[in-house]
Amino acid sequence: MITLEEFRARCAMDKAEDIVDEVLLEDDAVHVSAENRTYLLEGLASVLAVEQSCIQLWIVGSAKLGFAITEKKKDGELLPRYRPFSAISDIDTAIVSPELFRIVWDELSTYAHGQPWMPWNSGRLGDYMVYGWLRPDHFPRGGRVRKCDDWWDQFRRFSADPRFGRRSVRGGLFHSISDLRRYLRRSVLECIHAEQEQA
Repeated sequence: MITLEEFRARCAMDKAEDIVDEVLLEDDAVHVSAENRTYLLEGLASVLAVEQSCIQLWIVGSAKLGFAITEKKKDGELLPRYRPFSAISDIDTAIVSPELFRIVWDELSTYAHGQPWMPWNSGRLGDYMVYGWLRPDHFPRGGRVRKCDDWWDQFRRFSADPRFGRRSVRGGLFHSISDLRRYLRRSVLECIHAEQEQA
């Protein structure tokens, strides 16, 4: 795996697209074994009733590299870029599946059509959907959207599993690998700009 120093050196020299493909979308993860990654993939496919071959799953964030590449606000505090994976870190996953995205999108659409007003105010869900990304933490609350509920139930089981240290395991659903690449590229560009400012 790449070290923090090596990653920063690449940000000073390489194109964002190369870093995305050669580092962030490379299969190995520092804090999640290949066996546990397969366990996540199998569990999702099973509970969401889709073929495993229809889902691609990557570990992202600090669980992937051993350090985070984005700044993050948590409880009003700005957490710095390059903070190490720690006892309070989540395990973040990126799931790419056009088929699953379509299924969940269809259920969300049906849910929206059942609301008394149009357009339904989807809140931040729509803000992310325009990027080809469904953020489950913005799924409707209190309504029955079966796949959304199944998604949350499965990730709660993952989070309670001792093989993940009872850490919070979360997942974002992307429509395509291109959507995931564009999302990751934004984060890498922030790192590249930060390195340029320090040079």
